[in-house]
Amino acid sequence: MKDFAFTLAFFLLVLGAGASLTAQVTARQQIMSRGDQASIVLELPGAEDDDVEDLWEDWLKDTYGVKTKATRGDKRGELSSLNFELPGVGNGSKVDMYSTVQEVGDGSELVVWIATPAGYVSPALDQGQYVAAEKMLMNFALAVSREQIEQDVENQEDRLDDLEKELDRLRKDKEDAEDDIEDARRKIVELEEEIRRNIIEQENKQREIEEQIRKVEATKSKLKGY
Repeated sequence: MKDFAFTLAFFLLVLGAGASLTAQVTARQQIMSRGDQASIVLELPGAEDDDVEDLWEDWLKDTYGVKTKATRGDKRGELSSLNFELPGVGNGSKVDMYSTVQEVGDGSELVVWIATPAGYVSPALDQGQYVAAEKMLMNFALAVSREQIEQDVENQEDRLDDLEKELDRLRKDKEDAEDDIEDARRKIVELEEEIRRNIIEQENKQREIEEQIRKVEATKSKLKGY
């Protein structure tokens, strides 16, 4: 039993390393809609409770073909998965499973109560059935780990896409700056040519002014003769 649990935990640790998820399964006596009953608790560090609950319902439907709904009359968020076959549990009879998902620390906790004709599954009731139920929860933990890794990949791809867009923007800014520099260089050449023309025009104008001054002086000299 201990070797089996350790193997599952180690395998999950390796597979879930990228998502920082290490799951642990424990047995606990706990209050639920039908009183104080034996439960099995799956700890999921780093997993959001809302995500776990959604995945739990989908996983049960895909794996065992059972629908999961809110427990009638319960106001604590308990879920019911009723009248379905759970391999290794119930000795061939169908079982009813009740569950809750709660936020715990930086992760979440999935608590299940599995009702069989003989009672609620626990190590004391039947060790073999408890191991089968524990294996079921560890398989779900693997699904959570895969989901986290896929989400992490998606987040990393989104980050890569953002970085590529930032790089494209920087390249465009560089091209725009280079175009501005080239426009400025052309403008400088044009202005320098305009300055040269202006200097020549000023020199020509100065000569015209000097010539006009001479004409004025010459005309004034004629006046002196009268």
